[in-house]
Amino acid sequence: MKKKNQQTDKIDWSKDEYRKHIIEERKFLWREDSVELYARWIGLKSGMTGVDVGCGLGYLGWTFWKYFGKGGKYIGIDVSEKLISEAKGISKDWLKEGSAEFLVGDTYALPLPDNSADFVMCQTLLMHLEEPVKALTEMKRIVKPGGIVICMEPDNLSNFMRVSYNSVHQFSMEELLLIHKVQFCWTEGRKKLGEGDWGIGSKLPKLMSDAGLKNIDIRNNDIVKFILPSYETPEQKDMSKKIKGYCKKPFNRKAIRESVEEKVLAGGGSKYLLRKYYNFLKDQKQQISSKILQELKKKYYYAFWGSSFFYICIGRKKKV
Repeated sequence: MKKKNQQTDKIDWSKDEYRKHIIEERKFLWREDSVELYARWIGLKSGMTGVDVGCGLGYLGWTFWKYFGKGGKYIGIDVSEKLISEAKGISKDWLKEGSAEFLVGDTYALPLPDNSADFVMCQTLLMHLEEPVKALTEMKRIVKPGGIVICMEPDNLSNFMRVSYNSVHQFSMEELLLIHKVQFCWTEGRKKLGEGDWGIGSKLPKLMSDAGLKNIDIRNNDIVKFILPSYETPEQKDMSKKIKGYCKKPFNRKAIRESVEEKVLAGGGSKYLLRKYYNFLKDQKQQISSKILQELKKKYYYAFWGSSFFYICIGRKKKV
């Protein structure tokens, strides 16, 4: 099957649905005390110049700013002019005692000179790229000798394989095998279509090595996802809201179904597998979603998904 041209068919993250996604998915993504430990581990210091590739709305800027921003500089780069414009406005809320610059640019051809940054970072960027090593090599180009490249990426394939424990329903072995087969095919199909690797998080050390980075190290996000009555904390309230939204979404949205079918078929699945999967989802939606909503309303619902497979990996550019 022919791969998509990444430059013309990439997702427009400035569109309402995708823009909402990049905001919602970053709520409670990293614990503040853990971010402090990561900043110390990375070696962030006041006065550094940091580049955020695929910056979106500048999330990594305000996440790490207090660890390098005093007398420092943040440079956000994104392919979307709309997101760059909005990120520039939002930065006024967190930008203190330093400066920021926002540039429209391609991940594979960053608009900065060689050896111009103390560190370069990205989050959930490589998972969407057909050539992640090419992007990492470009990040290495703009960082100074001895400087650091920081990548935060999930292994969503492993996340898909997690078996949750909840108050409403436990999947049978046959149901789990069906779900996992579709997820494997869907992930493989994304790669074959040139839309990136959703299992990329676990491959970060090797990819960084292939890009010529040294002193590679990796940590795992320590967030453990669960929901437990009576949903009093901000994290629990947010989780409850997201679950309600998922349960209320129309099951058979045409655009989503077409996208899933394309990837599953490209990844080795069959139309029979898809029919079986959609019949299963339809039954699940009818039988389980209403129960979950009822339990959420009464504050009975609980669920445990376990730890995330979301990694932060660093590599250093060799000193001259």
